[in-house]
Amino acid sequence: MNRVFSIVKKDLTQIFRNRFIAVISILVIVVFAIIYNLLPSKVDEVFRMGFHLKVDEEAAEEYHLDVGKEDIERRLSEAGGEEAEGGLELTWADSLEELTNMVENGKVRAGVSIAVSGQEPKVVLYVSSKTPSEITEAGEAIAAEIGYALIGYALPADFRATVIGPDMAGQQIPMRDKLRVILLAFVFLLELYGLGNLLVEEVQRKTAEALLVTPVTLKDFVSAKAVTGILIAFSQGLLLALLLRAISVDTWLAIIVFLLLGAAMTVGLAFIMGAISTDFISMVMISLIPFIALMIPGIIVLYPGLNSPLIKAIPTYYLIEPLNGILNYQMQLSDYLSSLLYLALFTVAFFILGFVILKRKLV
Repeated sequence: MNRVFSIVKKDLTQIFRNRFIAVISILVIVVFAIIYNLLPSKVDEVFRMGFHLKVDEEAAEEYHLDVGKEDIERRLSEAGGEEAEGGLELTWADSLEELTNMVENGKVRAGVSIAVSGQEPKVVLYVSSKTPSEITEAGEAIAAEIGYALIGYALPADFRATVIGPDMAGQQIPMRDKLRVILLAFVFLLELYGLGNLLVEEVQRKTAEALLVTPVTLKDFVSAKAVTGILIAFSQGLLLALLLRAISVDTWLAIIVFLLLGAAMTVGLAFIMGAISTDFISMVMISLIPFIALMIPGIIVLYPGLNSPLIKAIPTYYLIEPLNGILNYQMQLSDYLSSLLYLALFTVAFFILGFVILKRKLV
């Protein structure tokens, strides 16, 4: 054990002796914290919709549409209940051209044109080509409700949604809180280069071979590197979590557990990258593809619609998904016991593979 601690002390001194790595490590954490605090902390949940109504005199009398705009607005708001009153904002357009311009310029998310004559009313929804599909679907539903509410027709059925799994309705998450999860994972992935470079230097300078001539065994050598890497990665992750306000009375245990496992898994992968590399440049090139792949699960936090079963094969999925659930949706550590198991299995597999490769190179 004393041999391991001696190597750990030497490694920590060697790492922080490299001013570039030391400065970059601290700078990245500070920059991430600044970015997080500069981003908006609230979500705009108001659905802004443009509205244009064209009606002839006969239809206006039949459907009682000869009243003022205020009365029509009240009728439309009442159709959606109390929730719609605060969540739906109608902007009137004097002409169809004005309505389409409002949609095209992004002043409203969607526009509804209703033309009422003696025949069946014509309801048209206008959306921009840049409008996401979920906004279009919401606009279609609102447009249908507006048409029915305005002319007095009753809906053919009463639909009530049944949510399977956690109901995320009303839990819109600000972009900065979603980004917080990605930043925590990203700071771990930077350790691929930190520990990987340390291992490459040990092999390249023959320091590792010199240590193995002494009573230090390969097991001691790997254990020391693992302790060094986990200590540094976990410390950086914990510091960033504190700066991003990710640790609270309710989340501290779960966050610390996942940060520790995330650090261990990253260090295990760094062992593989460092063991198969011949120098720093080759390590950077070899680590590039795994680095990009490991960041893919972070995209799902920002765009959940892109989720697919293939992403579950990426190790960082089992780090990012629990952090997102715990920080943003009040999930508990017990909800992610399977993720803990997968992270532990990936960590063990990475360390075993790295140990085998390193053993063939040094022994």
